[in-house]
Amino acid sequence: MIETMEKHKPKILLYTDTKQLGGAENHMLSILKFYDRMQFEIQLACPIDANLDSWCKKIADMTVTVHRIKVSHKHDPRHYSELKKIIEKEGINILHVHIWNPASGRYGLLTAQKLNIPYILTEHDPFELSPFKNWIKEKLIKDTRKIIAISEKNKEFLSRLYPSLKDKITTIHNGIDTTWFASQLLSFSPLEKEKYREQIFEVEERSPKAGTELTTPIITTIAELHSRKGLMYLLKACNILAKKDLTFKCIVIGEGEQRKEIESFIKTHQLEKYVKLLGRRHDIPHLLAASDVFILPSLNEAFGLVLLEAMMAGLPIIATNNGGVPEIIENGKNGILVPPKDAEALANSIEEILSSPKLREKMSEKNQEDVRKKFEVKDMVKKTEEVYRLVLQDN
Repeated sequence: MIETMEKHKPKILLYTDTKQLGGAENHMLSILKFYDRMQFEIQLACPIDANLDSWCKKIADMTVTVHRIKVSHKHDPRHYSELKKIIEKEGINILHVHIWNPASGRYGLLTAQKLNIPYILTEHDPFELSPFKNWIKEKLIKDTRKIIAISEKNKEFLSRLYPSLKDKITTIHNGIDTTWFASQLLSFSPLEKEKYREQIFEVEERSPKAGTELTTPIITTIAELHSRKGLMYLLKACNILAKKDLTFKCIVIGEGEQRKEIESFIKTHQLEKYVKLLGRRHDIPHLLAASDVFILPSLNEAFGLVLLEAMMAGLPIIATNNGGVPEIIENGKNGILVPPKDAEALANSIEEILSSPKLREKMSEKNQEDVRKKFEVKDMVKKTEEVYRLVLQDN
């Protein structure tokens, strides 16, 4: 009986052609960790690349089947032939293509069309393509059963971009594993927090006495070092504040192609005392818990998963008002929203929030509760499973 049930469980294949780890990959990891194994069998297909090895191992350790595709880049036509083999061999019922960049995933969409199997896509970071690329994409997604947008703002944008598919677009907000995140902080003592600040953030810190503030406020951001993340505007804001002789330290967590430009700016403006690049880290909950304020200066942010992590760590937020960010941050309540590309406004907001402990406390006190109510990862997965069920019923 159990064997018969196993044979008849619908098979879903998550597919990505990325070679980098980011929000889309965390999203897929969450689906694979929390999906209902009594109802579905979900597998993963992704390229062979060293950047993805630890991610794939984590997924494989959850007894999920992982298919590694030998390709050079996202335009490599071998995506099609390799994916075709996997779908036919495994008897896949739905292909779920994760579009991390608007021009990505094209071979997944083409494969599903050629094999005539239902396919859905999640648009993680949509923006307008060139007319030719957009024409190609419209051809590839015309038969999609569902498009999942990760914010209402993205849904509006995609509806304008592909009006014929408007009724197929649904919003499912990203979520985080709040139980896991909270568990990481259970044993994070004040002594360990001080150790992080002194040894990792490299601030000269005294142990705080009752009723006194820490000597160096820490503002932290987590982002890929890429121009669209707006980090140069954060650095310009730090330069403005440094000239005012404000006491603070800015911690930048992440790696990417813009590192040399960022390092050059820090050196040119003598900001070594104020800004520290930590690179890619895996102890995010502890780094956030050791900070005082979280900054997200993105020029365009589809959703902002890192905001949820910062809120779970109890941090007030300063973020740019774009994309899905206003669906998470309510200006003046749990954070401050500023215009993108405005270093002056960013500097003013940082100065305002650092100068008022009461404002920071007010903004952070309900953040954990808000995340648990609105952005719990298990709710996200359940809503995604409901999309699978609807597609299977229609098919």
